[in-house]
Amino acid sequence: MRIYKLLLPVLGLVLIGVDAKAQQKLIVAKKTKPISTPNFVVLPYYASDSDITGFEKEAKPAPLNNEELSKVEMVLIRAAQENKLKVYKRQYVCVIDQHGDKLVWVNCFCHAFNDWRNSIQMVMDGGDCFYSLIINLSTGKYTGLIVNGEA
Repeated sequence: MRIYKLLLPVLGLVLIGVDAKAQQKLIVAKKTKPISTPNFVVLPYYASDSDITGFEKEAKPAPLNNEELSKVEMVLIRAAQENKLKVYKRQYVCVIDQHGDKLVWVNCFCHAFNDWRNSIQMVMDGGDCFYSLIINLSTGKYTGLIVNGEA
């Protein structure tokens, strides 16, 4: 009986070590889980979205961690201030481009649609209530700001 009491902790350590890869995969899966708050959602990237987002078809989907989300928010606020826009509800789509840069397409809109947490929302016209841009997390800069026109 005493031998079993000594072997049980050792056996547990061996099992934990063997299962480390599975545990690491679980941790990575949790990190890449879509993030959603009342004001924004991170949507997955599909190559078919390249016409909407402006990403090259070779871009690879990428997750966003909390630090990167904070950086997106800071750059977005700066872009909005510089262009006299407001920060509305928004959708983020993140990729790694062919140069290894992490890019985030940001789609902002003042009117929340029923399905905005599940699919990219596109609106014609609407003025500065609808705009999009791309934030390069590697450089901290934004490009491709498009503000909708008035009808």
